[in-house]
Amino acid sequence: MRNVCLSISYDGTGYSGWQRQRNSSKIRPHLPPPPLRGRIKEGGTIQGTIEEALEKLLQEKINLIGSGRTDAGVHAIAQTANFKTNTILPLQAIKKGLNAILPGDIRINSIRKVPENFNSRYSACGKTYQYLISFYFYPFLRNYTCYSPCQLNLSAMKKASEFLVGRHNFSSFQAAGSRIRNPIRSIKRLSIKKTKTLFGNLALIEIEADGFLYKMVRNIVGTLLEVGKSKMAPDEIEKILDKKNRKFAGPTAPAKGLYLKRVKY
Repeated sequence: MRNVCLSISYDGTGYSGWQRQRNSSKIRPHLPPPPLRGRIKEGGTIQGTIEEALEKLLQEKINLIGSGRTDAGVHAIAQTANFKTNTILPLQAIKKGLNAILPGDIRINSIRKVPENFNSRYSACGKTYQYLISFYFYPFLRNYTCYSPCQLNLSAMKKASEFLVGRHNFSSFQAAGSRIRNPIRSIKRLSIKKTKTLFGNLALIEIEADGFLYKMVRNIVGTLLEVGKSKMAPDEIEKILDKKNRKFAGPTAPAKGLYLKRVKY
């Protein structure tokens, strides 16, 4: 049996997030894998769609383990996932076969064999996310950026972000009702800049950390947006961290502007 690792890009717009749903047909293991017939339709979840493609290709039941569970509408430049298989097919044949039958909004970037004990989720030691903000409403960007009708004070946002870098209790920035026992995380880098594109200037926020709490990135971005709109002073971030209470931070930024850029091992 081989342990195989995939690097995956996907457009999360048409999906209910990464994680397979409990009411999915994937919970009925007594059913044989479907025959290999053309591309899989879009929709459902990313994990479920790739598992279905793998089962069609390899004709065996597959359990795909992702590095994390991106929400509905969140995109990935390089999500990582692994699975174990008995197939003797060459790795590049698996990659080629997957890309032939997966829908166009999911792409396998690379494939490699990894040690038997490798786990995409638990072996990870860091992640990097990007968040894109547009200042003009282009219909082409409606599912890929967070639209801000007003210009943002990026200097104030950068000043506020300095309070977030380092090792902190991020309870104020995790989703309300989360049951994570240890809310301590280390943000190694948080950058905010404008970048020129075909569609004008976009604001790009990039966050690298050893790990993230549920919705932590979107809650941080939503709070920084409040600073950028002059609804909150930069030094309020320090007070929000100290309160360790979600209600004191800003709103959750929309999922569509968020991209999983990299997973570190």
